[in-house]
Amino acid sequence: MKKYLCIYISALLLFNLVGCGTKGPLYIPEKKYPQNTTPEKK
Repeated sequence: MKKYLCIYISALLLFNLVGCGTKGPLYIPEKKYPQNTTPEKK
């Protein structure tokens, strides 16, 4: 029983960390900070 509980908690933590990285405070919206896609001239 403890084995399944550990797996369940680990999965929850993993999904929370991944969710924070993609949609949480680390997510930078393209409209607010547009990327410069034009190549720089040297």
